[in-house]
Amino acid sequence: MQKKIADYPEQIDRMQKRYALVMAPKSTEIGSAIKGLSAYMLQLKVNRGSFAKLYQEIASDCSRLEQLTEKEAASGEDLTESIQLSHVQIQHAQATVETYLKSIDAQLDGAVTAQEKLKLAQKQKKTFDVVNLLAMIEKGDGYIL
Repeated sequence: MQKKIADYPEQIDRMQKRYALVMAPKSTEIGSAIKGLSAYMLQLKVNRGSFAKLYQEIASDCSRLEQLTEKEAASGEDLTESIQLSHVQIQHAQATVETYLKSIDAQLDGAVTAQEKLKLAQKQKKTFDVVNLLAMIEKGDGYIL
């Protein structure tokens, strides 16, 4: 278990690098911005899923380590330095992953809000275009029904 705990920082590092590759979309058109946001949110959800899975593993290992620590404490033995180090490592890993989960959740919330606003703007623009088209037809600006 200690080897697994010692490997968490490396796993988190790989996930951080993959997460850093997720770039917010840039677009000047509403339609492509909505598509870009959908892809961005999908990437965030995939990354969140990876971090959540790792968080569950860490929480499980943390629980087992605490049980082991309690057994040793109950038997009157002093905790070994390696167990104490593992406990610190697992707490650090858990806090790091939790921070990333909160950050991704905030990004997802922002992306959802932006997407809703873009969809509303797209609907309004279509309505606006229809209104303009109807106004041109009404004025007789070259359009024939």
